[in-house]
Amino acid sequence: MNLKRAAVIGLGAAALLAGAFVVFLRPPVDPFDPIAWDPGPPSEIAHVTPAAGVSSLAALPGPEDVAVDSAGRIHTGLLDGRIVRLRPGGWPEPFAEVGGRPLGLVFDARGHLLVANHGVGLQSVAPDGTVTLLTDTAGGEPIRFANDLAVAADGTVYFSDSNSRLNNSTLDGSAFSVYDFLEGRPRGRLLRYDPAAKTTTVLAEGLYFPNGVVVTDDQRALLVVESTRYRVTRYSLADGTTTTFLDRVPGIGDGFTRLPDGRLLLGVYDRVPLLDERILPNVWTRWLAARLPAALLADEDDPIAGSILVIAPDGRIERRLSGIDPAPANVVPHGKGWLLGSLQGGELRTMPAVS
Repeated sequence: MNLKRAAVIGLGAAALLAGAFVVFLRPPVDPFDPIAWDPGPPSEIAHVTPAAGVSSLAALPGPEDVAVDSAGRIHTGLLDGRIVRLRPGGWPEPFAEVGGRPLGLVFDARGHLLVANHGVGLQSVAPDGTVTLLTDTAGGEPIRFANDLAVAADGTVYFSDSNSRLNNSTLDGSAFSVYDFLEGRPRGRLLRYDPAAKTTTVLAEGLYFPNGVVVTDDQRALLVVESTRYRVTRYSLADGTTTTFLDRVPGIGDGFTRLPDGRLLLGVYDRVPLLDERILPNVWTRWLAARLPAALLADEDDPIAGSILVIAPDGRIERRLSGIDPAPANVVPHGKGWLLGSLQGGELRTMPAVS
């Protein structure tokens, strides 16, 4: 057999195998209807420095977000549905059992801890640890992926529902957010909870994995991280219009925090060049990637590294603090430092605040 003919046969066999892979091996998401999108290069940042002084505060499984009460006590939610409170010296003590996967945390004016709980909804935890479900539906649909939240000056709670279809209940395993990324459909919502009327309203739909939420300093708008579109969107509370606040974010955005001086802290996961350059721009590569074992898409034993973006009130990235491993899911001020949450890591960390 000549080499040319052998090469043709080899290519044909490879094509048949690839076709069989696509046809017979179904992805865990069904239906799976991907759309192509080319993210392009990330924004250039003038000041990039390694994060310094990151240290462990407590060994805890998946302390994704952090909230500090009026007495300065640190609270965090864990993988197993617990909320723990840290005593002086970093020793955790039980605070509440909220179930699900507690993600966003924030205290309201009454001193109750509000919890955006993945797969459960929006909860409130009283100072004695009593848990109350505030809402689990919006617009006649279940809140499947409550993710992050913010409380306005008037007590209104704004929170993200990242995906109307996928969560731990509908898709077993931790790769549900990866399949959201691969499908590329805008299935997220921005919600409002009125504590006086006890009603939940849909403010915006068709968002790309809405995640971190902050209320602007003037209380006139919300800033919402759209993780799988590498951008931050501004939602006007006056007229419901949306505009782009920050585009081409150099990382996959997660938790969002507004500092007293108006600057913003955004925790990001490092972008994956293979994903950006080879998989996302083409429907067929998305199809193929969705059929790979989930462990290859999201390895909990080897979580991705990331950075902290320090953002000016006008949306300009002032600085990137890089090389944080695992990536900071949230960054919360505490005393003279910052607390770093972690979605998959095993430690709650701290670092000196950066001016």
